[in-house]
Formats: sequence, C-alpha cells, structure tokens
Amino acid sequence: MKKFIKTLELRWTDLAFVVGIIPFAVLLIFGQLLMQHQNPAEVAIPLWAAILCFVAMLLCWGYYLYEEVWNKRDQFNKLNSIIICVLTTLVLINVITIFVQPSLHVENVIVRMDYEVKENTYAIGQIIPVVLSISTFHKVFFTFELIAAALCIYIGLFVLPRRFTSVSFIKYLGYLFFIFAGVLIIYGYIAEFNKYIGFFKYVLNISRPEGSVIYDFTVQSFILHRNAYGMMMMVAVTFALICHEFTKKWYFYLLAGFFYLNMIFSLCKTGLLISAISIFIYVIYRLIVTYKDHKKRNKTALISIFSVVIVALLLFGTAYVSKGKIFGKLYSLVDSIIGGGKTLDTRTYIWDNSYQLMQNGWWVIGRGFGTFNTMLMPMNITSHNDYVFPSHSSYIGLLAEGGILFLVAYLALLVYSGYVIFKLIKKQPGLTLTVSLGYLSFVVYSFIETIHYLAYVFLFPLMVIYYNQQKEKSVE
Repeated sequence: MKKFIKTLELRWTDLAFVVGIIPFAVLLIFGQLLMQHQNPAEVAIPLWAAILCFVAMLLCWGYYLYEEVWNKRDQFNKLNSIIICVLTTLVLINVITIFVQPSLHVENVIVRMDYEVKENTYAIGQIIPVVLSISTFHKVFFTFELIAAALCIYIGLFVLPRRFTSVSFIKYLGYLFFIFAGVLIIYGYIAEFNKYIGFFKYVLNISRPEGSVIYDFTVQSFILHRNAYGMMMMVAVTFALICHEFTKKWYFYLLAGFFYLNMIFSLCKTGLLISAISIFIYVIYRLIVTYKDHKKRNKTALISIFSVVIVALLLFGTAYVSKGKIFGKLYSLVDSIIGGGKTLDTRTYIWDNSYQLMQNGWWVIGRGFGTFNTMLMPMNITSHNDYVFPSHSSYIGLLAEGGILFLVAYLALLVYSGYVIFKLIKKQPGLTLTVSLGYLSFVVYSFIETIHYLAYVFLFPLMVIYYNQQKEKSVE
C-alpha cells in the first residue's frame, strides 16, 4: 500500500478533487430522490443545503482547476479549448430549457392497473388526462447538478489524465470506487440488516409473508434505487478485474467475487448477468494466457469451470422446459426474480409513456436536465400505479432531456472511446480486454437503465490510456 501511495505522487490539489466529490455525490443522490417527488417539501434536503453543497464543490474543484488548468494552460492544446466551448454551450442551452419548461397536459394516458386516488376510481384501459409540471425548486436543483456533471466530465477527461500514468491513475480511480462501494455495503449491512434476513428467508422458503415478493427484500443502501446500487457493484467488479490485470494479485479476484455477492442482494438482473459474463471471459483469458506456465492447474480449472457452466445450464433448462415439474423450487425462485419483476413489461409501458412525453417536447434541445424523468414519474404511477420514474434507457433519457445535441455528443464519446480501445489491442491485449468488458457493460446496461451521467465516470480510464499512449509517442 505504501508503494502504491508513493507511485501516485498525490498533491493537495488531488485531495481537493477527492473532497469535492463528496458534495457532488450528495447533489447526484438527492437529484435522484427529487425525481420521485413533485413536492420539494417531501425531500429531506432543503434548498439552502443544496446551495451549500454546490458552493463547497465549486470551491474544491475551483482550486483544483486553478492549479491544474489555469496555471498550466500553456500545456493544453486546441482540443481542450474546443471541449470547454462545447460543454459550456451545451450547459447554457440545457439551463435555458430547464427554466422555460412549460407545464404539460397529457390527455391520453392509459390506466394499466385498477386503483383509487382521492375518491377517484380508475379501471384498466381507462384514458385519463395528467397534468405535468416542474417546480422552481427542481429547476434550480437540476441546474446545480448539470453544472456539477459538466465540471466532473471536463476534469475527468482532460485534467486528471495529465496528472498520472495510465496504470497509477486507473488504480487511483479504482480504489476510489472500492471505497465508495465499501461504504455502501457497510451501510447496507447496518441499516438494512432485516432485508438481508428477509431475503434469505424468502429464498430458502422459510418465511414468505402473504402478498410479498422477493423484491421487497432487495438492498438499496442510502437512498439509491436497487438498480443504482447494483450498478455501483458492477463498476467495482470491473475495476477489480482491471486492477488484477495490472498487478496479477490474487486478492483482486476475491474483491470481484465480494462485490458480485453483494450485487445479488440488489437483484439487479442486468448487472448480475453482465458482471458474470465479464468475470467468466476474463478468468478464461487468464487461464489461456498462463497455460504454458501452469498446464495441469489451468487444464483442471478450465474443465471445472466449463463443467459447472454446463451443469447449471442443464439444471435451469430442465426446470424451465418442464415448467417446474422437475427442480420445482429452482424454477419457482428464478421465476420470482425474472417473472415476478416483469422487467420487459415494465419497460414497455415506460418507453411508451416516454414517447408520449417526447411528442410534447423539443427534439433538438430536449426538455432540460432532470425535468423529463420528473415529469415521467407521475405519468408512470398514473398508468401503472407503481414506483417507476426514470426513462430506464440512457439513450431515451438523453434524447428527451438534452435533445439531439446531447445524444449526438454522448454517442460520439462512446464511439471515440471504442476507437481508443481498438487501437490498443496489439499493444496491451489484457488491459484492452478488461477495459472493453467494462466499456461494453455500460453500453449494454444503458439500453435498459438510466445511467448516462454516471457512465462518463467509467470513460475516464479510456481517455487516460489514450493520453498515456500519446506521451509514449512523444518520448519515442
């Protein structure tokens, strides 16, 4: 650990950046909570606290930018200036759209579940009007979040990469994620201990309260949605694999397994599937690469892994083909996770509502950061009487909130990152594989979850690798 800290050559500016992440994280977390409530009084954070977090973040990151950008401005090229202009333009356009956002009256919302609200009874198939509006509190708060996200993107893509080599920086970023994930896990163990007990009782069929489903016992930690908690665990798994590729230390495998185990309690199905595939591919890759040095061990490991996979596929396949007549408990458990969650059905009506809202918006510049999901929340509840407020697709969310401009900018960043990875295949195959797995994880995950703002965080290592490659070329 001491050697690792020395290799980072940390400065006070780095500490300022890390400290600034705390109020930034508070803004993000409470921004997610704000989307769930039309009335700001129902949210635990008052406006003065949001302003305090925003000012604290600006002070920390302002000092960091002054020391690392303004005092070293002669080291930056034209691309840096172009990105500053693009980010500033996008932020200004988005802030304008946030504050000029009009209320909407959507007339053709279809009720999808029988329920009652304030003496009014709604039946399945009934068409009712829904009034959608954004409070001034929400608009101010979302403006804070937008500026904070833009600063984070700029620092991550064009400032931090110049401070470290690719190896030390990715380790540095990975350790930050490990610490954050660890805090979430420990808090979950303490604050949501009953949910863990309920989860095990439900799975083992010891106790299942009438009318309950397994999702009632999923862990969220703090006020994150369970999918957001699962995504954080997915990020930690990815960085554990990347750090293993750098160091070849066995304990990073244990870390990956530990984070994956905790992800199970979130029942984030997409994250669990993607992480399982990533771990499987990486382990097989390591066994093949080191096969000549450990033939017997690796041959045994490869046979064992594929045997377990085949047996598992046979078990699940038999359970589902027989509709539970064989391995009934296994079928019941998996069906309660997949069927009980109604994942595809839920997203179908969310995307349908999203499309209706976009028809009432501006396709070029969008509805404004955060406002789309806030408007979508009451529409989803009205149409389905369920807790579902995000667009559940980063691409739909970006198109609706930022318009074509934001969506094109985001897709360009994804394409460029893919190009960076592709260029490094021959030079650094192992590193390229681990980063590719993480990159593809976010691309796929973004199709059915709204993570487009946090996704930028993971793209930082890709840019770091690119800059490090440029430095090597200049040295040569």
